[in-house]
Amino acid sequence: MRVLAVSRGAPGLGRVVPSLALTQALGDGSPAAVQFVSYEVGTQYLRALGKEVMDIGAPDGLFIDPVSPQAVRIVELAENTAWDLVLIDGEFLLPVALAHLDLPVIYLANPHDLTGQPNTFRRVNRLLLAYADAVLISSLTSTSPARRSGLVPSTPCLEVPAIIKDFPVGHQPAAGPPRVLVSTGGGSVHAHPRLRAATDAALACMLDALAEAAVSGLIAHATVVLGADANVPGRYGHRPTGWLDIMPGPVELTDLYPHHELMIARAGRNTAAEAAYCGIPAILIPITADPHRGGEQASNARAVAHLPNIFTLPDWRDPTALRQTLHLALTYARRKQRVKGRRGNEAGARFVRQIIAGPDRPATILTGCEVFS
Repeated sequence: MRVLAVSRGAPGLGRVVPSLALTQALGDGSPAAVQFVSYEVGTQYLRALGKEVMDIGAPDGLFIDPVSPQAVRIVELAENTAWDLVLIDGEFLLPVALAHLDLPVIYLANPHDLTGQPNTFRRVNRLLLAYADAVLISSLTSTSPARRSGLVPSTPCLEVPAIIKDFPVGHQPAAGPPRVLVSTGGGSVHAHPRLRAATDAALACMLDALAEAAVSGLIAHATVVLGADANVPGRYGHRPTGWLDIMPGPVELTDLYPHHELMIARAGRNTAAEAAYCGIPAILIPITADPHRGGEQASNARAVAHLPNIFTLPDWRDPTALRQTLHLALTYARRKQRVKGRRGNEAGARFVRQIIAGPDRPATILTGCEVFS
């Protein structure tokens, strides 16, 4: 199978990793031939993994406009190669640009793209995604595949459990106190400045608490993996400590899960999904300072908060709450037990194959009243 996979490349990896995971599932025993297309953080990450990726450069606005230079390059690439599928994640304007081509176009969506309190963003998504052949929704709250009829008029939609890339889910425990993995998220590129500032402030607060835990012998070691544009607190970045290592990104975070007993991370969609799937004990910190993405971070944390290995910390600025949550998480981590969760990769791949194999992919013509009702 030949796949052209276009992913939104900023502010972090929330739209890149699910696309990568779905292409892995589409291999069906043999790797799919995938040409990735992205920009900024997305390009850096995919190149670090050794993937074939075209860097189209960041758009002038938040998204790729259908008549922008980036869209023109994507259309030319789609026209000049025989693809079995065009997979789009996060760039909801692109199905319009590709509508004239005889190619199956499938959009990989997050629930907040289409569901929730009606607003302009969701109404526009419903309108423009009607130009795709199908919509696949990767959801943290889904427990089994479910058709979502009528969500995007005249376009088949399937909601599945979170689509997560392949990674080792085992645990290699070590003697002694827990080893802690800290992630500042994939990045905050072009996001509201408050997102970066709050993420850095939360990291500083957590490192202070971990320093106390290290002195008390409650943790053996901590490894911090920095996302794009992250800043290390000066008191930790300029002097060596025996308990702390700092790794600049891009780093494949999932490779580190087996070697740590506790993860502490910003409540991004990928991190929440991976922790729920592999069972690593995790403290998820929803960063709600960004007026556009704060609600999504809080929603991610709520979606997995019922799991025994997940500890959420919305009030990370409160030193007492932070240390209490860290104590509870470390107590759980010392059990060194992990329960594997579920993911929607296989169901999503089956859905995609059904769409590709369909004898007819009807063109969709909608009126405004159908979409905005």
